Amino acid sequence: MTEQLLVERKSLLNIENRLGNVESTLQELLENGELMEERIKDKLTDINDEIVKNTLQVRKLKAQINNSKYKPATILFVIILSISIWTMCIYWWRI
Repeated sequence: MTEQLLVERKSLLNIENRLGNVESTLQELLENGELMEERIKDKLTDINDEIVKNTLQVRKLKAQINNSKYKPATILFVIILSISIWTMCIYWWRI
């Protein structure tokens, strides 16, 4: 009976030691997880700042295009008109 109690106590002590190790490991994981979370938040903040900066640049470029002196339709019309005039001149000089 005494031997069985000793074996049970040893088993309980081993289990307690293992549980203590598991608890310390979990605590380390939680601490490392918080550090990782902070790093991820910092990176996401940096990415968000870059996105905002790029969005502002795109808006600026769109505003410049919309406020430009010549609209794309006007430029296309001028190109077609120039080609038409050039074609008529070439045709007229051949005759």
